[in-house]
Amino acid sequence: MKKTYIALLMTVTLCLTACGSAKDNTPRESSNTSSETTTDTNQSQKETPPEEKTPAPGNNESQPEAFELTGQGQEFLEKMCRTLNDFTPETEKDQAFWSDFLFYSYTSGSEGAETELIQQETSGVEETRIKVPEQEAEAYAKLVFGTDLPRPSQEEPEEGDLSCYYQDGYYYISASDFPDTHYTFADCEESGDTITAAYTISFEDESDAGTVSFTLEPAANENGFIITSKTTEFQN
Repeated sequence: MKKTYIALLMTVTLCLTACGSAKDNTPRESSNTSSETTTDTNQSQKETPPEEKTPAPGNNESQPEAFELTGQGQEFLEKMCRTLNDFTPETEKDQAFWSDFLFYSYTSGSEGAETELIQQETSGVEETRIKVPEQEAEAYAKLVFGTDLPRPSQEEPEEGDLSCYYQDGYYYISASDFPDTHYTFADCEESGDTITAAYTISFEDESDAGTVSFTLEPAANENGFIITSKTTEFQN
């Protein structure tokens, strides 16, 4: 009887041990599987680069700045109403064109302008000439038109054509006055790639006698523009 009891007790003990071992092994396997899954997920997140966000079209595009005609620019164009001949992009800038440009630009002189007394060889008549350095004239032409001023072929003054001549690095301009004409800024408009500025013309006895129109092109100079055309129209 005692042997039978001992055998039965051993059988029960073995069964409990086997059950305990089965219970202990199952959670370990589950824990390992969960850990491996978490590790794989984290590794996948590290290896996958974040998606780059594409900016919406036009959000970062810089818009061109609108042209602004400053007070300095208005004063400069007012002077051009008086001193610059009408021209278009098709106008040939020959020697006569540049001679007129220099004459009208400097004939009235300015405070501190250099002058020199010139005597004509044939007639013996003396007159005061405005003496303009070549470098100054070149810079002025560049400011107005954005182009270089060609050196004239005429090195000596000619009789009957003494308004402007070049000699030894200087332009010699005959002095004169302008008519009493007034120019008043009217407006400046920008339409697409075209910029126009307009001035009204008036005399002592007549107001709104006509209009001077300029076509401008933005430029990196002290005025912020160059002149590409000028047109003067008088009222009928």
